[in-house]
Amino acid sequence: MKNQNTPWRRAWRALIARWSAEDYPGAEPRFQIVSLAKDLGVFVFLPIFCVLIYSVLTASKGAVKRGDPATDSGRARYQASEGKSQIIEFVSRRGNGASSVGRRAPGVLVRARLLNVVETYTTAPVHARIVDTGLGNNMLGGVLIGDATPDANFERISISFRFARDPRREEVAFPISARALSLDGTLGLVAGKKEGFLVRSVLGAAGSATQDTQGKMGDTGDFGQILLKALTAGLAQEFGGQTQVERNRSQVLVLTPATDFFVELTDYFSGGAK
Repeated sequence: MKNQNTPWRRAWRALIARWSAEDYPGAEPRFQIVSLAKDLGVFVFLPIFCVLIYSVLTASKGAVKRGDPATDSGRARYQASEGKSQIIEFVSRRGNGASSVGRRAPGVLVRARLLNVVETYTTAPVHARIVDTGLGNNMLGGVLIGDATPDANFERISISFRFARDPRREEVAFPISARALSLDGTLGLVAGKKEGFLVRSVLGAAGSATQDTQGKMGDTGDFGQILLKALTAGLAQEFGGQTQVERNRSQVLVLTPATDFFVELTDYFSGGAK
């Protein structure tokens, strides 16, 4: 005679008891398809549904437009520089290769245009082209190089610039101390989040549903619940971890190319002038 107290038989009886109920008071309990469907919906189909929704939304979302150097006013310089060395010579103020760029005092505003996509996971590199003569005619078309840091509380990105590349000599760059201002004069640039509001909402709901499911499974000592927890713990944990990663990515602040802004000098800029 088979042993009726093996773990699997006890688990099977617990599941049958969980999915059985009386049709009316005093009746003999019988299998209820509604109870089975409820458990399947909560522990299987709900996580799968959330994953499908996220996949559809991300597939329909267009890729972030990236700047095309060939469409920029410096197209000829860009194509010519592809075969050149990328080593930059940082010219000192008293160097022999000094340019005719005039000295500029702190507070001077220069208009610039963003060249690259800025995604501020932590700090991010920034390349911006100078589009006016704030630093002199010789620096028009030059590239400012700096670093961006995010402020998620206000959805703004702060940028500080360290070097300005000479537009006529790709191997020459001048030290600069400057910061980015919005076109209205406020510090930093207003940024958008990497994912839209709907995608962020779906990811947040999926994460909350996973946490609620895990919490409910741990609140009871019923053997059937313990077995279900053991069967779904791996799926719930993996889904919750991946959802958290995607949720963090969706909150990343992003600046797109061709964004115009002001650059304010915070120290004297010599530009190699003697």
